[in-house]
Amino acid sequence: MDRMTSPPLADSADREAIPLARAARPPRLRRLWAALLLLACGGVLGLAAHLKPSARGFGTHQQLGLAPCGMILTMGLPCPTCGMTTAFAYTVRAQPAQALRAQPTGFLLALATIAAAAGALWTLITGRVPPVRVPLLTPYQLLVVFLLLLFGGWGIKVALGLLDGTLPVRSVFV
Repeated sequence: MDRMTSPPLADSADREAIPLARAARPPRLRRLWAALLLLACGGVLGLAAHLKPSARGFGTHQQLGLAPCGMILTMGLPCPTCGMTTAFAYTVRAQPAQALRAQPTGFLLALATIAAAAGALWTLITGRVPPVRVPLLTPYQLLVVFLLLLFGGWGIKVALGLLDGTLPVRSVFV
C-alpha cells in the first residue's frame, strides 16, 4: 500500500522575497504601472516646487486655495498635518533643516515620494523592479508606523514651537 507523501518543504534560501504575482507581471504592464506612479510622484513634487514655502512652517497649502488650519485658528496650535505641504516645498528645494522644522513626517514622506519616483523611473527604463529589499509590512503594521510618525512629528513640532515661543499662534488671521 503506497502512501502519498507531500513534496519536501523548500528551505528559506529557495524562497523569493518578491510575491509570485509581481514577479510574473509582464514588463509592459510593469512599465505602465511605473509610468502612472512616476506621473503621480512627479505631479506632487512639481506642485511642491511651484509653491513658496511659508517661513512660519505652516500655511503653504493656502496658496492652493485651501482654508487655514482650523486648529490653529481656534487653539493656536497646529494640527498633526500642519506643515506637510511646507515640508514638501522645502524638501524639493534641498532645505532639509527647514523641512524637518516644518513637519518631520512631511520631510520623510517627501523623501519617500522622491524614492518612489526614482524607483518608478528605474522600472520604466529597465522593465524590472529596483533591486531593493524592503521589509513587507501588513496594512495594520503600516498604519501603526504611519500614525507613530505622524503624531511623533506633530509632538516634536509643537514642543519646538512652545520652546522657541512661536507657538501658540496668537493672531486671529493665520
